[in-house]
Amino acid sequence: METEPPILIEGDEQSRLDPALPDGGLRPYPGVQSYQVFRASRDVPELTDGKGWTYHHHIDMACWRGRLYVGWNSCERDEDVWPSRELFSTSVDGRAWTDPQELFPQGVSTPLRMYFYFATDVGRMLAIAGGRLDTSDTDEDRKGPLVVREIRADHTLGDVCTLQGTGALRHFEQCGDAAFMAACRQLLADRVFLEQQDRGKLLGDRRMKWHDPGAWTEGMVPGDSEKWVAGKAYSFLRRPDGLLVGVSKMGWTTTSRDDGATWTRPLVPPTLVTGKAKVWAQQTADGRFALVYNPSRKNRYPLVIVRGDDGMHFRDMRIVQGELPIQRYEGRFRSIGPQYVRGISTWSDDGSRAGERAMWLVYSMSKEDIWVSRVPLDGDEHAWGVYSPKWAPVKVEGDEVRLEDRDPYDYAAATRGFRGGASFEVMAEQLDSLLYAEISDDTGRRTTPIEIEAAGRWQAVRVDAAGAATVTFRTRAPRGVGGTHPVDAGTDRPIEPAVFRVRPAD
Repeated sequence: METEPPILIEGDEQSRLDPALPDGGLRPYPGVQSYQVFRASRDVPELTDGKGWTYHHHIDMACWRGRLYVGWNSCERDEDVWPSRELFSTSVDGRAWTDPQELFPQGVSTPLRMYFYFATDVGRMLAIAGGRLDTSDTDEDRKGPLVVREIRADHTLGDVCTLQGTGALRHFEQCGDAAFMAACRQLLADRVFLEQQDRGKLLGDRRMKWHDPGAWTEGMVPGDSEKWVAGKAYSFLRRPDGLLVGVSKMGWTTTSRDDGATWTRPLVPPTLVTGKAKVWAQQTADGRFALVYNPSRKNRYPLVIVRGDDGMHFRDMRIVQGELPIQRYEGRFRSIGPQYVRGISTWSDDGSRAGERAMWLVYSMSKEDIWVSRVPLDGDEHAWGVYSPKWAPVKVEGDEVRLEDRDPYDYAAATRGFRGGASFEVMAEQLDSLLYAEISDDTGRRTTPIEIEAAGRWQAVRVDAAGAATVTFRTRAPRGVGGTHPVDAGTDRPIEPAVFRVRPAD
């Protein structure tokens, strides 16, 4: 029986968090590079998903044959309503992503918490989703059926079959491919993998007993309401001593010493402050452990990371994503901020990028756009961190960074750490340009517009601070907490570019 909380967050960062700032006023994790996988727009569907749909959420991530995969749910406007489909995109470097494709034919699938499963026994990668019964609103209790198809070694998709339950599709046991059938059986036998879906719905009688209201002396599963209860969207890590630790929404945490056959009664560790977005837990390639989450019971921003050595004690809270663009489109059940974060789980990783020494994360921005962040495990405070929207790309070439802005409602940004003072050179490729430098240190933050005197000519810039600090260069002024601001029809399309280059001068 566990005698102390299974997770302890150490340090004073939580108490210093400022909800009036998109990054909470905390320091960025050095060298994080964030790239927009998908940007929604009703005005230019030919540049987005081909339809102009504006709800994009319920994400997952995988690594297969050296390529990164991101899967997500797409709806026309509102969450969990018809029309709906599951999309995916791939990338070889995490920076440039393919146009989205349907993971399953529209009308076949509904979203899950996870879409990818690597069957280690036979070396096959599977894609799964909930089986769609009709065009009614998606409901957790209706996700018992599952559909499945293989992601082949050449990155093409196999035939769609029924994985669990019954339906009009052919059952996987009838597909005739012995390795594929073995992969499906391995997935269905993996109770911890299936426990990631809310309340263990995919496990039937094998699910964690704490999902059953009768298991609690109070007569109900604990939580804010019948919907917001313990056991939603679990993620898991395994400590060095073999203990499995599961963390669900609102910080509900449980452990298992028998590979998921039984679990301790869930509790919320007092130092784990979070809300109704996900908490992501994993062991990283350097043998350490990480938690990534929104450190607020109310807000879904900023996105932070804490790391530790033993899977229990975590410290040094730093920002993964501290930008907060406006939410451009209205819709049901929308929240602002980088949320529902997931990484590449042990179940969705074939190990083909094991030497990268980086942690990849995926999340939706305000349930509208899809983003990934690359978190280097060996953080270098002098490395460039980037915020690179689809229409405002940022490119790092050696020690120089190029920022291009064509987005009417977002901007490009690059961040670098320094101590005491640092000199940079900046250049614009167009006339009448302003680049904004924001310096953040323990004395606060200061934003200075840099007026570029001549296009095509390098110009010196000096920044100073009392001690350790960061400087962020943005193509526009910092916006603070963006909020919900529906945009006018016809305005959400690329504009004339503004291009800047920045490099250190010392």
